[in-house]
Amino acid sequence: MLRSIIHIFLVGLAVYAGYKNRYRLVNASLSNGFLRRFLVTKSLSMPMFRDKMMQSMFSQTK
Repeated sequence: MLRSIIHIFLVGLAVYAGYKNRYRLVNASLSNGFLRRFLVTKSLSMPMFRDKMMQSMFSQTK
């Protein structure tokens, strides 16, 4: 019982730390060329994300 409480607490602490430093994590992950290429490839394979990105890139401005 105590072990599961400690585990839940540590997971919550990790999520909180990740959320608090989310921009540092994104910058660190995108500074690596291989990881950046992997993330872009995987994100563009998701139809919802790809459609939204293409719509914003090729929208006409008045």
